[in-house]
Amino acid sequence: MLKNNWIVFDDKKSLSESLAKNVLKISEQSIKNKGYFSIVLAGGKSPIELYKVLKKSSSDWERWHIYIGDERFLPVKDVERNDYIIEKFWLNDSLVPRDNIFFIKAELGMLDAKKDYESTLKEVEKFDVVLLSMGEDGHTVSLFPNHSYTKNDDVVLVYNSPKIPKERISMSYSRLNKAKNVFKIIMGESKQEAINLWLQGNRLPINQINGDNEKVYICKDALTKNFLKV
Repeated sequence: MLKNNWIVFDDKKSLSESLAKNVLKISEQSIKNKGYFSIVLAGGKSPIELYKVLKKSSSDWERWHIYIGDERFLPVKDVERNDYIIEKFWLNDSLVPRDNIFFIKAELGMLDAKKDYESTLKEVEKFDVVLLSMGEDGHTVSLFPNHSYTKNDDVVLVYNSPKIPKERISMSYSRLNKAKNVFKIIMGESKQEAINLWLQGNRLPINQINGDNEKVYICKDALTKNFLKV
């Protein structure tokens, strides 16, 4: 049985359109209330369709403050970097001011990148929205199962990722949980095993970040038949 905050979609297009609508609604309210909207973007392939929808949407883009959940230590403009994917499918030629896009400067090297992003995050008390995607093993951002991370830090370094590249940098559990809304994007048959573990109550990185309000946007292909309504 799925909880009420799990929303099942037939395909990634309908999922992305629904999520975009919700994000835009929250952004409008946040801008009205405090003058700006803060969002943490997810890397990987799952959010790409969402970013395409947002690129075609209307908003008060000059009031958006954009952050990123994690990054890989790869050269600038490497196609495997999360910022490259986000720029390609959304932010290139967008109306979001470059000064309002706060990505991780992995090119600084591990220790300096951590210090730099921690300084950036001190300016944010609580994010309006955090977007998370999930890997086949239940990891999210660069927080992996059965790995320990520095407690109480806003940013953690990953030296031994089970996925290439080994060296990564990520917002921590505690920092990502400082969010008014956490929206999780799940799609693909390859995610079924991790979803089953999650729904059986197993502890996975993806279910350790919930913020004040959590919603799971999931395509039906990521669910086994026993969790789908007939």
